[in-house]
Amino acid sequence: MAARALAPRPSFSSKPRYNRGQPTQNAYPSMTVPGPGLRLLAFDDGGARGFTMLLLLRDVLRKVQQSDGLPVLPMPCEYFDIIAGSGTGGLIALLLGRLRMSVEDAIECYARVVAHVFTQIKADGSFRATPFEKVLREISYRFGDGGETAISDPHPFPCKTFVCAREVNGSGNVKMSKLRTYAISTEPAPHITLLQAARATMGNPTFFKPMSVSNGVNSSTLLDAGDDYYNPVFALFDEALSIYPSRHIGYLLSIGPGTAVTVGENPSHWFANRPKLPPSVISALCHLADCCDRTASAFEKQHGQYCDERYFRLTPSRPAPDGRILWEQEEELKEFIAPYLATIRGQLEFLVVAIMNEQALVTPRHRR
Repeated sequence: MAARALAPRPSFSSKPRYNRGQPTQNAYPSMTVPGPGLRLLAFDDGGARGFTMLLLLRDVLRKVQQSDGLPVLPMPCEYFDIIAGSGTGGLIALLLGRLRMSVEDAIECYARVVAHVFTQIKADGSFRATPFEKVLREISYRFGDGGETAISDPHPFPCKTFVCAREVNGSGNVKMSKLRTYAISTEPAPHITLLQAARATMGNPTFFKPMSVSNGVNSSTLLDAGDDYYNPVFALFDEALSIYPSRHIGYLLSIGPGTAVTVGENPSHWFANRPKLPPSVISALCHLADCCDRTASAFEKQHGQYCDERYFRLTPSRPAPDGRILWEQEEELKEFIAPYLATIRGQLEFLVVAIMNEQALVTPRHRR
């Protein structure tokens, strides 16, 4: 079965428009902290895994829609003040935050990456960068301002978004960078395109050839976030408190594609649209998951008391029943995450209440 069926190409080039009503009323006043809190969302680097994170977020927003009686699925850019991501999580963050996509549109675009990029494996086990850049340009044309869409967000009420990457200069010095869609007092917004930002945060040499950029004088190589920032939750937490030192955390949602045990092994048979992943890729996926889990544990230990009942970590922890790799295909992954969602029902209820409470406090005057 193919990845996810896409609409015919003509419709992919059209630009959708959305209209939303006023913020909903607070249904749970007893759990509200006075004044709007910061609403934060972080996506892990999944390597070649990312669909699960979008499906988990969609499930959360569907519960918000049902509980709040909304006519349509909430837009992530209207329910989060800052979205951060690394790797595939960085790509998803840019789709939802910088390009202000609905979850369904982000799923369609991510499925396009799966179908056109993750099925093309080179002899060294990595994926081809050229098809990836082609898909990114198509997405930029449909949802942005063309193939050279800047990462800087011109929207009057932007959903602040950043992706984590490393910059290696000509001397070999490595600097961790937050590629932001906005400027801060100590650092201007980077003069790069959306495509370059996505290529940078997904610049793990195991998966893609890293991108080189030049400012006309010096050149540098852009790599992925690195072990300490594959899960960007610390970077997001620090960024939020730096930008908004007087505001509290309303909720912080951290989403991963699954722990290392969920990576699995190649099936005994393969199909043209589901190639076997090389051992180097499988090993890298496990490494990414382990790094993200270590970061999550460290964050809970360090900030657990501050974020009590405001921090929510979603990532499946049980492998597929047959122990095989789950290909990035919507129906297959929906079946996979269903038991996990059932086990965290109580946690999701608290999360939905927190989201509804904060949304009830937010008005266009308060948002940014």
